[in-house]
Amino acid sequence: MYGIHLILCYTNLCLFLIGAIIIHPSHAFCLTQQQQQQSSARRSLLKGERQQIQPSIFSLSATPAKSDDDNASSPEQQHSGDKETLLVVHQFVAHVQESIQDKTFSSLVLRGVPKPKKAKKKTSTTIESSSTLGSTANSLRGVIRQVQGRLILSNNSNKNNNEKVVMLQLTWKYHGATDICKNLSLEEIADVLPKLILEAPLVASEWGAEAIATNPIQGAELQTLTHVVDLQLVAANNKKKTKKPKLTTRVSKNKTKQQQQQQAPTAHDREKQVPLNKTADFLQALGVTDANGKPKQGMKSKLRQCQKFVEIVGRLVDKVMEDHNNNDDDDDDKRPISVVDMGCGRGYLTFSLHSYLVSKLYAIKSRGIDVRPKLVEEISGIARSLGKDFDGLQFEEGTIEKFVAEAEKASKEEKNELGVMIALHACDTATDDAIWSGICSGASLLIVAPCCHKQVRPQLNSHYIAESQTHPLADVLKYGVYRERMSETITDSIRALLLEAAGYKVQVFEFIGGEHTSKNVMITAVKTRKNTNWRDDSNKEMMEPIIKRIQSLAELGGIKQQKLAEWMDIDLGGVSPTTAAKAKLRMPHQMPPIQR
Repeated sequence: MYGIHLILCYTNLCLFLIGAIIIHPSHAFCLTQQQQQQSSARRSLLKGERQQIQPSIFSLSATPAKSDDDNASSPEQQHSGDKETLLVVHQFVAHVQESIQDKTFSSLVLRGVPKPKKAKKKTSTTIESSSTLGSTANSLRGVIRQVQGRLILSNNSNKNNNEKVVMLQLTWKYHGATDICKNLSLEEIADVLPKLILEAPLVASEWGAEAIATNPIQGAELQTLTHVVDLQLVAANNKKKTKKPKLTTRVSKNKTKQQQQQQAPTAHDREKQVPLNKTADFLQALGVTDANGKPKQGMKSKLRQCQKFVEIVGRLVDKVMEDHNNNDDDDDDKRPISVVDMGCGRGYLTFSLHSYLVSKLYAIKSRGIDVRPKLVEEISGIARSLGKDFDGLQFEEGTIEKFVAEAEKASKEEKNELGVMIALHACDTATDDAIWSGICSGASLLIVAPCCHKQVRPQLNSHYIAESQTHPLADVLKYGVYRERMSETITDSIRALLLEAAGYKVQVFEFIGGEHTSKNVMITAVKTRKNTNWRDDSNKEMMEPIIKRIQSLAELGGIKQQKLAEWMDIDLGGVSPTTAAKAKLRMPHQMPPIQR
């Protein structure tokens, strides 16, 4: 028994050693004899004969110096194509250096192994081609797909010198591996680029250098402001028709466009394009940024909110103005814009939007309404101190309810202005009052960000208690946090449908990240019909299906009362307790016909 045990152990050890030899990394890629000769020859040439070929940056006619072995027998003749490759590569690198010195450099791309295209029908030809290129995911992992180069401005390595220096940033992009980025000084280009093109494994991915060594760079392209320099090397795969290394130069098709877009090297961290200038006077006056445009302590999120708000609303205003100018028969240049911000607070967003629209040369008048007199006086003084660009910006003390009454009284007046109504984080039904005032005043654009939903939540709770055994969403609504979210979702969905009934195109989306505020849903509505009274015969047939959808949604949540539906006299199945108080503000007990 002991002898048999020893024999089995010896057998297992032999099998282990044989398996280790078979799966050794050197056997991971099956290379043809020609591929191995080309790869080793190119590496030996770069190490042994690199000093023989040094073309000038400004003269690309340099030829390799002849050695005593140039006229030797077949081995040197066998590698004559690699000598030619080395010369062409150095000429290409010289073009790169020259373009950087002339400040015409645009981009650099080194081509590795491309991702093979999927063949619709598997034939013997396609199978052979894909196997040569290493088409499967496993064989391509870690192989260089592309190396991209661009110029950047980076900090000087000398800590005592804060001056920025120009560097060439190379980004290695692999198949199935993480990108790697490396910066080269301009002095390193002449030494590193030839090695990268001829040897390739200067920077390996997490899969190791073996894949790169067997799949070298296959070509390169230099884009300048005037020309395109293309380098074609002998392909790493074994094709029937091998191409000689070739360097070609052609005039760029986009020469004029590129010259117009000529820029200095960009900073290492690219500057994000934003609609508001960070050094704007109003941002400094409001205490958002300092003189250098950097946000003050605790104001970084506020600055981001202002930029995002202006980006959204500015794009909508531009679109509405463009549509109006295309459809208007008048010869007037631009339609005046009237902005009303209800519950403006300290006016960060009001100032931001007004400044942006002034910079777009619009005729703009803005009103900010807030209930706090001391705050209104403070921001009014800031507006007056900012000069003539802010003459059209006014702040006044008031409530949303007061503005609703004004809007209903003015609903019959003909207006040629583009009305923009804003109400951000108006509590509970104040958002409904703001929406209704915008509809009554014929606003072309409504922007609201709802806050709490106190009117709907108690109704949903009562409905769940009564229908907990039969409600289709009983397993969802039994959790309080989901009932809270459902209240918000149903309320805002009803508001969106009511706006559609009033003739608006509605969008609901996340305004800003949840890390800044949990109340980050924004509703935007653009008026698409001049007649916004859904009760008119011309609109009734179109709007009745929307009204049925509103009623079905309200029934799902047991909603009997919703303030905006009350304003618009849409029955949800209940009687509003606020009807008497509401009648004091309202005109006739129906949605007023608004003709535009």
